[in-house]
Amino acid sequence: MIISKAPVRLSFGGGGTDLPAYYERHGGAVLSVTIDKYFYTIIEPTKDGPVEIVSSDYQLHQRIQNMAKANLGDALKIPKAVLRRYGVTGGVYMALKGDVPTGSGLGLSGTVTVSIVQAVATFMGENPGKADLASIASEIEIGALRRPIGMQDQYAAAYGGLNFMTFSKDGVEVTPLGLDPGLVATLERRLLLFHTGASRDSASILAGQKKSTEASDTGVIAALDGLKGQAYRMRDALAVGDLDGFGRLLDEGWHFKKSLAKNISNPAIDRYYAAAKARGALGGKIAGAGGGGFLLLYCPVDDQEAVIEQMTEMGLERLPFCFEAGGAQLTLDHTGRFSATITPEGYLLGMRAVVSRLDKEQIGRIADIIWDARKQDRQIFIMGNGGSASTASHFCSDLSKTTLTPGKKGFRVVPLTDNIPLMTAWGNDAGFENIFYGQLLNLLNPHDVVIGISGGGMSPNLLKALELARERGARTVGMAGFSGGKLKDAVEECFIVPSDNYQFIEDVHMMLVHLIASVLRERIARE
Repeated sequence: MIISKAPVRLSFGGGGTDLPAYYERHGGAVLSVTIDKYFYTIIEPTKDGPVEIVSSDYQLHQRIQNMAKANLGDALKIPKAVLRRYGVTGGVYMALKGDVPTGSGLGLSGTVTVSIVQAVATFMGENPGKADLASIASEIEIGALRRPIGMQDQYAAAYGGLNFMTFSKDGVEVTPLGLDPGLVATLERRLLLFHTGASRDSASILAGQKKSTEASDTGVIAALDGLKGQAYRMRDALAVGDLDGFGRLLDEGWHFKKSLAKNISNPAIDRYYAAAKARGALGGKIAGAGGGGFLLLYCPVDDQEAVIEQMTEMGLERLPFCFEAGGAQLTLDHTGRFSATITPEGYLLGMRAVVSRLDKEQIGRIADIIWDARKQDRQIFIMGNGGSASTASHFCSDLSKTTLTPGKKGFRVVPLTDNIPLMTAWGNDAGFENIFYGQLLNLLNPHDVVIGISGGGMSPNLLKALELARERGARTVGMAGFSGGKLKDAVEECFIVPSDNYQFIEDVHMMLVHLIASVLRERIARE
């Protein structure tokens, strides 16, 4: 499994000058910063079958049998275009989730594309740099999908941080501002972000701007020239620490922006903005191309309480945020290792992807094996090493106590992990591979149940104990991850977690323990 994340951005100035229709003739410039709201992509191989794409944001689950004929006009066009670009035709499961809603004005589509490109490229054995990620993402959105958009979003998401970007025929240059950290923190505190409750299609807004620019509409060109100049002036204001001057430039830039097209603002947005300024905001703008999404405001700290109260009364919802500087990152790489940038949302999305692919019918069969042992008054032995030893002990505890119902027969469960004197005696005198085998020699009877838990499915001590179980006619169950290792061939029923990450495997094993115990407790209660 691979988990990739990329941040969304706040565009301060120069938006619209990053469209090829403008910058190829006039040169463009944008000032932006990325924030700690991300889009996550999870990709992992499946044994065979079609490409599966699951989007939490759109509540869609598509199975695509023929990528060459995949629909590139629906809500999942970006992941399909990326998979097609890399020649992925099947045997892949992809899960997608964002921290902000679509149509937010925070550059989400560019962020989505960068995140997916990084995940798929890594899956295919490539290691693209920041510039490559941004370039490929731009190529897919503007070229393959023919979206009339600019390039700032892809470069912001790939690089991360507070950057000044210039666009020309010769390429894109990304320059970090390199400001004093204290100044950056102060700027962060003075910015407020509110969701207007309305989404908008940036492509339709930008399409009109693109058409006017290509037609050399003097009014649009003049406004874009003004926006570009604003970006330079904003950069210079931040360079000298003039934060209030920066805020006033946001206000000036918003008025320039509204002159580009009549659908960039609307009466509701104008009311919100006027009310915010009346309460102390020095400037602001609708994030992105306009028309809806998030309202960004620059407001001195002493006036923020009044502004927040007013915006809330008008029905807007504040989104707290922090700046971020990491850009696109892998939170789980192809080796199964988490990086330091793992977030709760990324981890839980990974877990969700794993859990969604579990074999629910097999869970029932394992519960049946344990249930039959109770009915026949047989013993149940459970074993594992390391974290799996803890799971084995927990499983025994739940079967022994959690399922216990007054007046009803319980389970006869023996944890082979908990008798430390006997385990160490066998380990010291006969070898570690005998610590479970040695205990079973005196206890195991035909038709008892032996359960072995191992993340990789290769533990010699489990395999030796399970060999004895088969010889004595006991029933056997395994719980593993990866491809099941040798454990899958050593047991009657092997529950394999579809993951190569030990944390996910052990988490799911514990979920399985709780699930089976709950199922069995309900069965006992219904007797």
